[in-house]
Amino acid sequence: MAGKADVLVRFTDDFGALSVKCAVTFENPVNTFTFSLSSLLVVDSILSDVDSQWKTGREWNPRFQHKSNEYVVSGEASMREITIAYHGKVSGWCNIVEKRRIALSAYSAWTISETSVPLDFLFKMEGMEDYFVIHARYDEAEKLWVYGETNHDTGNIIALKKGHYHTARAGSFSFYFLNEAERAYAESYAYYYDDIMKYYLSVFPQKNIGNMNVVSLGFKKGSGAYFREELIVIEKINFSKRPNKMRDDVVSLLAHELGHNWFFRANTSSWEDWLNETGAEWAALLYILSIGNQKLFSKKIKQGKMAYKRTPVIKPPDLARPAKGVHTRGVMLFYQIYRKHGAETILELLRLLAGLEEVTTDRFLSEVRAQMGDTIYHLIAQGLTAAEYTSRKWGSR
Repeated sequence: MAGKADVLVRFTDDFGALSVKCAVTFENPVNTFTFSLSSLLVVDSILSDVDSQWKTGREWNPRFQHKSNEYVVSGEASMREITIAYHGKVSGWCNIVEKRRIALSAYSAWTISETSVPLDFLFKMEGMEDYFVIHARYDEAEKLWVYGETNHDTGNIIALKKGHYHTARAGSFSFYFLNEAERAYAESYAYYYDDIMKYYLSVFPQKNIGNMNVVSLGFKKGSGAYFREELIVIEKINFSKRPNKMRDDVVSLLAHELGHNWFFRANTSSWEDWLNETGAEWAALLYILSIGNQKLFSKKIKQGKMAYKRTPVIKPPDLARPAKGVHTRGVMLFYQIYRKHGAETILELLRLLAGLEEVTTDRFLSEVRAQMGDTIYHLIAQGLTAAEYTSRKWGSR
């Protein structure tokens, strides 16, 4: 049983807030429908095609998302259609609504989520003729942008006001930025994109990757980034006047995020996320070794050594996703395997991981044992719960 959601989005005149009307149609009528929405947003009405009522349920914190309210809609008879109207401001990592830039994603819980019925979303944005929206189509007849017709992340809308952004391109790669001072970085990203992808496509399973878009949101603070299909969003470029430092920053971030093209399918809300982050980071480390930048490789490993012992183990007793350590623990576990068995062994591990149909640690370990033998299998299996990877106990059998 599934349904579809047509989402009409309008922004206030000062682009400080949004107003949304979400029309849900169910393939099979339901008597009850639940969803979550950011607690910052005000629900104006929830109407259905039959007599119904709605109430606010629990307040909770979905992982990675803004604190949200759960809503429960109940019909006197089976409901085929529900329309949810709400408005307000958003807050969340890499989310902003202002005149020159709009960035909306699941991190702010700006659109309904955790729905009791799976939904296919289509978003339409009004009053944005002066904007460019990534992965969207402008409908001249209706005078609005349409997002969701292609297979891209639900509600991940990036809109830049025309005349307020710049672009650096190289083939199928585009880098969008708002601050002209970032041009040197943008051009460096464009330069390294082809080389990184050429390396990945030579060592990992073939993958059809279309146009890759990178957006620098130009926040005042921050240094993080996130990957979605054919999209990388960067909080802020931290400038350096030293060419080598700029190169290393670009390569480190871009190679990691592009690595997620192959390492992104494990459950990001559980401890299994270590597979995604370890795979992407070691893809980047192998690329760095391939271009002979041993200094950068050693620097990144040194940073990992200093950080990982202060973080929880990869697989905690409660099987929850550790709040810290997902980006370092598995990297350092693989580093010890690298030291013992070399880069080719790490590459073989990554190839096995990238080729999994079902991306779980159990499936990965099963393939490792079958293809690479007991030694590597036991190093990884023990490493999942080891406090550190340099003790005599780790690696023993």
